[in-house]
Amino acid sequence: MNNREKKLIVVLFGAAFLIVNLFLFTSYTNAKQKKESALKKNKEELARKKTEMDQSEERLDEMDWLIENAPKEGVHSDVRADLVTFAEKSAAKNKLKTKKRPTPIPENPEEQGVYRTARVKMAVNASDPELYRWLIELQDPEKSRSITYLRIQPQRDDPHRVDCELELTQWFLPALADSSEEVSSN
Repeated sequence: MNNREKKLIVVLFGAAFLIVNLFLFTSYTNAKQKKESALKKNKEELARKKTEMDQSEERLDEMDWLIENAPKEGVHSDVRADLVTFAEKSAAKNKLKTKKRPTPIPENPEEQGVYRTARVKMAVNASDPELYRWLIELQDPEKSRSITYLRIQPQRDDPHRVDCELELTQWFLPALADSSEEVSSN
């Protein structure tokens, strides 16, 4: 081998060595970036999970409350009728002028979840203290009853009275099929 061939081989091996090292370096940096992004993602997830665990004690209290005050079992039409009766009697007891009798809202067939709702709309006229007593009586989380819509406007001709429209919602657990129906089908 002459001197020129030896130099050519050294240059080719040098170039090959450089190309292989460049390839290995880029592969290494890409792999390192992927690992660092995965590590960052996992650290964020770990922080989120720790936060959830810290908040779980608060949620346990809420779950205990829900177990103690679970909505009663019932059928939509019965629960809604009871809600209409309750709203009317409560308004009369608190000396409110009913502008619009309680209007039952039809059942939502697409409602999902463990509990269902029965809703009633109502409009009344009252003085502030009467209205506040009535609203306090209607809003009763322990009985799974809540005011889900409320609009209060001052009465035009009497500044001491207000008109109030509201929607009262009662949560209930849907009743299971009648056991007598199950027995007759067997």
